[in-house]
Amino acid sequence: MQPDTTATLATRYDEPCDERTDYAPFFDGLLAVAAGPLTDETGERIRNYVMGWLERHPLESFDRYSDRNYVRSYLGRCPRTHWEALVMSWKQGNRTTIHGHPAFAGYHFADGRFRVEVFEPTGDGRARRIAEQMIDGREGFFAIGTPGRFDNHLHRITCLSPTGHSLHVYSDDALQGIAFTEAE
Repeated sequence: MQPDTTATLATRYDEPCDERTDYAPFFDGLLAVAAGPLTDETGERIRNYVMGWLERHPLESFDRYSDRNYVRSYLGRCPRTHWEALVMSWKQGNRTTIHGHPAFAGYHFADGRFRVEVFEPTGDGRARRIAEQMIDGREGFFAIGTPGRFDNHLHRITCLSPTGHSLHVYSDDALQGIAFTEAE
C-alpha cells in the first residue's frame, strides 16, 4: 500500500525559509556537477563538490535557530531542472519527521553531532527503523531512488549537539517528500 501522499514535509514544516541569493556561484557549480543521469558516479561528484566547498566556507552566517524546528535556507533552486540546495541550521533536539525524498538526496554535515535513522515502509503510511548512523563533524553521503517518487530513502535526522549545520542537495523539491509515522 502506498503512503498517504497528503502528508508531506511541507504540511509538517512550519518554519519560514530563507532564500539566499549570494550563493549563485556555488549553485551554478553544483548544477554543472549534477548534470547527466543519476548514477553513483554523479552522487560521488556531488558529494566531493559540496564537501570541498564546505571545507572552504564555514556556515556561521547561517546561525539562525529555532527551538521548535531546524531552519532552512535555500542556496539555490532551479525552475528548469528542479535541483535545489539548502543549508539547515539545527539546535539540539531539533528533529525531522520520518520522510522520503526525490530521486537524489545528498546530506552533507558541516559541523555538529547528529543521529540519522533509516526506515523502510511497512504500509498504511508507517515505517520501521532498520538502521542508525551517528554523525560527528564533517561527513557527506547520498541516496539515489526511483525518479518521479518522493518516498525514496526514508529517514529521520536529530541534532544531538548544542547547534549544527548541514547542506542538503535534492533533485526536486524536498518539501514534497512523503511523511511517515513510526511503526510500533
